[in-house]
Parts: sequence; structure tokens; C-alpha cells
Amino acid sequence: MIQDYQDSALATFQPDTCPIDTVSCQRSDVDPCCSPKNGLLVLSQQWDTRWGPSDAFTIHGLWPDTCAGKMLPGDGCDSARSYTNISSIVEATDPALLRELNTFWPSNKGDNNWFWTHEWVKHGTCVTTLHPRCYGHDDYVPQQEVVDYFSSVLALRAKYNVFQALNASGIVPTEPETGRRPKNTYTLTQFKQAIRTAWGVEPNVKCIGRRLQEVQIWFKVRGRDTYYPVDPWGQDTCRLISYQQKSSN
Repeated sequence: MIQDYQDSALATFQPDTCPIDTVSCQRSDVDPCCSPKNGLLVLSQQWDTRWGPSDAFTIHGLWPDTCAGKMLPGDGCDSARSYTNISSIVEATDPALLRELNTFWPSNKGDNNWFWTHEWVKHGTCVTTLHPRCYGHDDYVPQQEVVDYFSSVLALRAKYNVFQALNASGIVPTEPETGRRPKNTYTLTQFKQAIRTAWGVEPNVKCIGRRLQEVQIWFKVRGRDTYYPVDPWGQDTCRLISYQQKSSN
């Protein structure tokens, strides 16, 4: 567990003092409220045929890493903000956002609040620009950073819509197949080229066997919260990719 701030410093930060041209991982002398200290992030979108709309990948998470590409502690970065009532926090502030979370960020274990709690505690607390101090003393509303984290991830999913990018390159879900080695497959090269055509960078693609599991896009950040895609830092686990239609929900 890492804590980057002291609560006593809450009144000392003014958001309008941040330089507008800061890029994450380029300087070490920037206030972590102005540019994410953990400035290399991966947006992981998953394809589970049992969950989510038939024409959309759902979210696994947005995961900050160190600028060297190293994972952060498994218990997150701030135990004081390890909230376990994420559904209630979001619903109290923005019921429409909760509905969107239920659609595009469902748990494949059936417990959305547990899933969102895990993602917030392990990853959301490590987004340094969302620390309460970063809002300024007079503007901070308790737990506002939780809503802002989930809202920003949903916005990224909508902007970097993997289903649409694949579809634009002629990669569409195929008829379901049984067995461990489906024959109706795409290649890893086809997937990577489709994402590169859409956004100028390649993804990491994860499979279980041949079955598509996740497509991951890596980002750095301009200023406090303008995400832009970069080439991947992770590993692929696919060669031939079975990308099958979702079952009826």
C-alpha cells in the first residue's frame, strides 16, 4: 500500500496552477495532482460471451502502472479510501452512471459491487490526480474521486470502442463453436492491424487457448486527465483468435 499525500496538505493545492503541457512519465518534478505519478496505464476491455451487449466489449479495468511498466501493489495505494460500497456511492451522485456501469462494466461472477470495489481499491486509488487533495480544499466533495474514476473509464471505453474498431476492419464475431480448439478464427496480426488503423497504436490481445479474452490499449496522459494511446508494454497470449458471438442475455 502506497500513500502519496498527507491530508494536511489538502488546502495547499490549486488545480489552476498545473502546467497545461505536462505529459506523464516525462518529468519527476511535477506535482502528482498535475500529472499522474503512475503515468502508464492500460485499459483492458474483455469479451465474455455471457455478459454485456452483443455489440460491445465490457470493461475489465483501467490499471495504472509505474512509468517503467511495473505493476503497483495488489492492495492499492491508499487504504484510507478502500471503499466497499461503490454502488451506493455512485448511485447517490449519478444514477445514470450506475446504469451505465451495470451495462458496460459487469462482473462475470455476478456481483458488480464486489468487482467495482476490487477495481477501485487496487487501481483507482493509484490514480494520483484523483486524490482528494487534487480537487482543492473548497471544491472537494467526499468520495467525488470514486465517481470521477468510473466516469472517466466509461468515457475511455466509449472513445476507444474496440468492437467498432474491429468491425470497421471486417472483424466480426463468428457463429459459436464447441470444443477447445475452434476452427473459425482470426489472426493476431489482423486484430493488431485493426486497432492500429483505428488509433495508430497496436494493442495487447489476450486469449484463453484460442478464445478471445481481452484487448488492452495502453495510454499516457497529457495534463491531468487527457489520455492518449501509446504502443503496448505487455505481452500477447494469442496466435489464432476465436471471436464468437455472445449468447442471448
